[in-house]
Amino acid sequence: MASISLQYGTSGCWHGAVSDAQLLWQFLGPEALPDPAAAITEALTNPLDFPALRQALVPDDKVTVVLDRDIPSAAELVAGLWTVCQGAGIAPENLLILQPISLTSLRPADPRRLLPESVRNAVVWKIHDPSDTDGIGYLASSSDGERIYLSRDVLNADFVLPIGRLGFDPVQGRRSAMSPFYPGLSNTEAFAKSRGQGHSELGPDDERPIGQRIQEIGWLLGIQFSVLVMPSNGHGGAATVLAGQPDSVSQQGRGLLDDSWRIKVDQRGETAIVSIPAGADNPTGWDQLGDALQVASRLVVREGRIIVLSDLAADPGPGLGIVRSCRSARAALQPLRKESPPDLVPASQIAAAADWASVYLLSKLAPTLVEELFMTPLESEAEVTRLIESCDGCIIVSGAQHVYAEILE
Repeated sequence: MASISLQYGTSGCWHGAVSDAQLLWQFLGPEALPDPAAAITEALTNPLDFPALRQALVPDDKVTVVLDRDIPSAAELVAGLWTVCQGAGIAPENLLILQPISLTSLRPADPRRLLPESVRNAVVWKIHDPSDTDGIGYLASSSDGERIYLSRDVLNADFVLPIGRLGFDPVQGRRSAMSPFYPGLSNTEAFAKSRGQGHSELGPDDERPIGQRIQEIGWLLGIQFSVLVMPSNGHGGAATVLAGQPDSVSQQGRGLLDDSWRIKVDQRGETAIVSIPAGADNPTGWDQLGDALQVASRLVVREGRIIVLSDLAADPGPGLGIVRSCRSARAALQPLRKESPPDLVPASQIAAAADWASVYLLSKLAPTLVEELFMTPLESEAEVTRLIESCDGCIIVSGAQHVYAEILE
């Protein structure tokens, strides 16, 4: 008998047991760093293939830190970064923390919250507004002739430091340190052009136009130093922080991500139990549910069962409204593609999973909403335990929103 503990949400933890006969495979992600602030300070002081960050900064520099959305341990990382900036003579009023806009995620918590009060009041935190034409300027034309516009806070900075989230992405394939720049720091037209359902037929290493565009923007900006943060299996914590020359950081991050979050299973199971841990600063959103369900769908047989542990409480977007209005999950896929709502990706992932398997969702959502999305609501951990008792060919995945899964059939 295998004892199972799955962290989910910002504080939940389900404890259960699965017999050896039932358990087909189990995956647990990497552990969280004990001190993320110290980890980023160390990474910035001893970076990959680049001198220490403080040597690249001049006291009068206006520094723009481009902080990706859903960065684990964001406040701790900003506190550690400030230690380095302060040592380089950067004044707090010359430090800007800029985050890309998201049309589907909840507003992030203030990443300055752990800074000393006097510093916190001087450091500027801003979430980019793609509709503010005065705040956006022309960068260059891409290799395919597309005019690229970005936030003036990036274009006018003396030093730009991107801090990206290391992870798999349904649209980009892999997220990189340059991912926050586009379309998140561009204009509304860029958002419209880059919107898509993702490419489930492609692997994370297959070339995709938006991925090439993002890397080209990093080159056009002349980015020479970057940071990548890999999430852990815990409640919103960081597992690894890499810093240094962008190509070196990207190469090492790619291998680390594959070793930590890429899984290969010999066969599909009848049941997949997946958890979605979250941090207090980055609560569970529909994007995370969509990614977790996409992973679970790859791991179970047709008409199998998917059990999701989460504390999702966010309001649904327009794409999910389309799903709710349809007679079946499969019937929602075509109108989603046609109307292309902002939450197209998670809405399509959820509809596809509900069409593939029976989905049971533990969340803080109203049961009627869950049912309208063609899933079965679970109201307690006890209900999860009862479902597990009758499962066969069970696959367990913790931190499923971070995983890329492959079946070796």
